[in-house]
Amino acid sequence: MFNNVNKLLEKGCSTEQGHKVCRSRGGESCAFDGAMIVLQPIADAAHIVHGPIACCGNSWEGRGTLSSKGDLHKMGFTTDMNEMDIVYGSEEKLYKAVMHTYETVRPKAIFVYATCVSGLTGEDIEAVCRKAESELPVRVIPVNAPGFVGPKNLGNRIAGEVLLDHVIGTGTPHFTTSRDINLIGEYNIAGDLWLVEPVLNKAGIRVLSRITGDSTFQEITYAHRAKLNVVVCSRALINVAKEMERKYGIPYIEVSFFGKSEMSKALKAIKDALNRLDGSKGFNGLNSLTEKVITTEEKRIEERLKAYEHLKGKKAVLYTGGVKSWSFISALLDLGIEIVGVGTKKSSLEDEEKMKEILGEDAPLIEDVTPKNLLRILKDKNADILVAGGRNQYLAVKEGYPFVDVNQERHTAYAGYEGLINLAERISNSINFYDRQSAVSIQPSAYRRKNNLKGTVPDLRTERSGVVESGLSPALQAITINPLKHSQAIGAAMAFQGIHKSLPIIHGAQGCTFLGKVLLTNHFRDPIALASTKLFTEQVVMGSDEKLVEIAKGFIEKNRPEVIGILSSGLSEAKGDDLEGAVKQLQTEYPDCRVLPVATPDYAGGLETGFAKATEALLHLVRPVRSGLIWNQVNILAGPHLTPADYTELREIIEAFGLKPIILPDLSALDGSRQGMSPLAVGGTSVDDIQSMSASVFTLAIGQSMEASASILKERYGIGYKIFEGISGLKGSDMLMETLLMLGAGTMPEKFARQRRILVDNMRDAHFYFGGKKICLALEPDLSLQTSRWLAEMGADVGLAIVPHYSPAVDKVCAEEAVIGDLHSVRGGSDLLITSSHGEETAKRLDIPLYQLGFPVYKQIGAVHRLTIGYRGALTLINEAANLMMQKH
Repeated sequence: MFNNVNKLLEKGCSTEQGHKVCRSRGGESCAFDGAMIVLQPIADAAHIVHGPIACCGNSWEGRGTLSSKGDLHKMGFTTDMNEMDIVYGSEEKLYKAVMHTYETVRPKAIFVYATCVSGLTGEDIEAVCRKAESELPVRVIPVNAPGFVGPKNLGNRIAGEVLLDHVIGTGTPHFTTSRDINLIGEYNIAGDLWLVEPVLNKAGIRVLSRITGDSTFQEITYAHRAKLNVVVCSRALINVAKEMERKYGIPYIEVSFFGKSEMSKALKAIKDALNRLDGSKGFNGLNSLTEKVITTEEKRIEERLKAYEHLKGKKAVLYTGGVKSWSFISALLDLGIEIVGVGTKKSSLEDEEKMKEILGEDAPLIEDVTPKNLLRILKDKNADILVAGGRNQYLAVKEGYPFVDVNQERHTAYAGYEGLINLAERISNSINFYDRQSAVSIQPSAYRRKNNLKGTVPDLRTERSGVVESGLSPALQAITINPLKHSQAIGAAMAFQGIHKSLPIIHGAQGCTFLGKVLLTNHFRDPIALASTKLFTEQVVMGSDEKLVEIAKGFIEKNRPEVIGILSSGLSEAKGDDLEGAVKQLQTEYPDCRVLPVATPDYAGGLETGFAKATEALLHLVRPVRSGLIWNQVNILAGPHLTPADYTELREIIEAFGLKPIILPDLSALDGSRQGMSPLAVGGTSVDDIQSMSASVFTLAIGQSMEASASILKERYGIGYKIFEGISGLKGSDMLMETLLMLGAGTMPEKFARQRRILVDNMRDAHFYFGGKKICLALEPDLSLQTSRWLAEMGADVGLAIVPHYSPAVDKVCAEEAVIGDLHSVRGGSDLLITSSHGEETAKRLDIPLYQLGFPVYKQIGAVHRLTIGYRGALTLINEAANLMMQKH
């Protein structure tokens, strides 16, 4: 594996090479992600991730590539390695996974990806692939690009080497022409290729092989028969073009398809190169065809761009990478937009030279692209818009700047002539929206607490139930298809978002954090505070404890967090890093910052257990009572199945009973109410409040997963607690109200009595649409339990409940059958599927309605504002589910 990496570094990173593999050890993602970006668009091939859940669970469906050649690129396949696999090896499991994948989806080829953990433990994926390939009628191809070997761009090139070694040159096309080209480094993001290829066809240019957007495996096998290679993203796959020139004698040119000017240049460059190869000097008709297309398209586009003349003179800051870093400059200039800043962190030196060719030697290049500096440049340069990747969206949104996403997660095509119109429209819409916005600032009212009430607290202590072994067993298969599970680190990182001035740091390869941050950002549609130690090969081999301390020190000194959570990954756990020792050193040097270690290896547990572990770790901040109990103060331990709106609703319900709640953690600030940007999580529970939890008279634990935390408070401080298996639906909401009534003073507030009457009336109206219906749940355990309860109240039957991992909550789910499984475990015969956005393709395949609930929900707007608890939350859930079933049935 490392020999291949060294070979690539020699080819691409030597100082005399213009095309560098890596500008630095920076970047935003890892080699594994880079390899997947290149190969996953081959949509008639299956892509198996050999590792714990994080690599596949965080990334599947997270890339914007589209295909008309299959749908396997939309699916996630993973061996989901566990602790026993790491100890005893899992090559046999991988072999069975390959065989099962073939039997299940019948792909044209299978790619098998190493990850940090399988790479560290020395899994011989090449041998497994050879064995499986000898028994199957398709190619089984190893991809050795574990995240720690380098940044995303190195992974791109490793994937290119895989295609050169195993695919290109192994097939024969039905026929060839003198105008055949390959497109290299074009991934059909948001359908870019579909705006370019028709124009090429009009110009008489035929695309023989697409590497790899909208491609088939077979067409890549005969790419060596093309006359010309057209490299669209040179930084990623220049090694493919160079090796094909050496091995097959195919010359290459580099082009961009973004913007009118670059598209026309590309057509001319391709035409000229083909003419030179053909020796016809244009007598083959290519000249006239190309010139006619350029003239026609430019005239058409110029006419349509008249509607966007108001963009001329606007100022933009651009931050993207690779070919887009300079080609989008050209596209923006086509629109008359002035470039006042260009981020270069993700750009090669050659990219920078091209920027200077376009903008001149005084091009406003920016090396420091931290959010703080980007914001400063936006303000100092009086910019009108930020053009960047999706992770920077909320930098713009929070500060009131228009924004356009141009990276791989986008959903709008910007390539070709037509793409320029799309770009102009998106920029125009964004600028116009902010121009129309009112400048009125509304200050939120402070919460009103009734601290002067008196009363007695009844004894509501409950004994902690023992965790019993469940009869629930996972499906006996080696492969997880379309995983429902997410890593513990994601759950823990989510919990720390609910702590004011905190920062979680994942101790692992940078892809763990990058992919996780994208996933969390897409779900909450808000900035996420999350950092990484960015482990590379040298730290994996020589040790990474010092790197952890160094990174944490940097954040402490620069950002002054009050709490840092050090979250382990599968990589750092498998290599045995001493988190406790590093934390002890940091705590000694920085006593004002609380540093908490949280063991969250992605080969065990899931999102819910990671969230619970982080909550338990945060209880170390609680301090003994100093001045007696606060009679009306209660602790609320709330699980990850609540939405940000639920946290706000829960606080308001509790305060209406004259009680003062301390919610741990409190994710309510992720509802979009935070203003400005911060590298830290802001708006959650303060350290002072956590410290005072020992003075509370009672604890309410919302969700079975919070029982361990409630038990800690009882054992250390004698605080009684009650576990709520759900606070949605009629019964769950009633139980919450009754408990608060006993803890508080006075009578039931009239507004809740009214809400209850409305809910009961609505349940009667809606029960016709639930009675006898079969529902399938695919949710985290606590949410599955809560959801099954209100469905049972409505007369619906949960035929199948699928959970990602075992929890005591699963034994209490109201379902005919409960299994540990994945979204591929969903069967037909249900009237409604309730799961995350990842269930969209499953619902389409089975032709059943999908109610998007849980994590992640990113294919709908407003998920963070949806109420799911209390009487009002039950009303929302019942009506939304009923409407979906009405539309279908």
